[in-house]
Amino acid sequence: MEGRIITISRQCGSGGHSIGSELAKRLDVPFYDKEIIEMAAKESGFHREFVKEKGEHMNSSLLFNIARYASYGGRGRYEEYQPLQDQLYFAQVKVIKELAGKGPCVIVGRCADYVLRDRKDVLNAGPRADRGAGGP
Repeated sequence: MEGRIITISRQCGSGGHSIGSELAKRLDVPFYDKEIIEMAAKESGFHREFVKEKGEHMNSSLLFNIARYASYGGRGRYEEYQPLQDQLYFAQVKVIKELAGKGPCVIVGRCADYVLRDRKDVLNAGPRADRGAGGP
């Protein structure tokens, strides 16, 4: 299992947590699910409950806000104008990429299939797996 990352997308009632936990145990690799909430909260400075509630659903505001920023002639840094949900998304992306960079693991939810879509060592399982790397 050298270099293999497994992501499991989930839907309510799909058993993604239980399946991921058992798979990680059988493969003897780290398992990440709710731990990502804690790590993203620490990374972003947001409260854990905000991360838990908002962190698994990307919104489409990123492109709108980039366009809005560009329309002001690029004055200032984009980071200063990012909506909270985008800041949270980028914190989760950073955490997920760091976890995947450590080696084999199983990651459940948090759009990990999308975040790691360009890696060759990722196996995606779950409701999104048949859609390719189109994102959430």
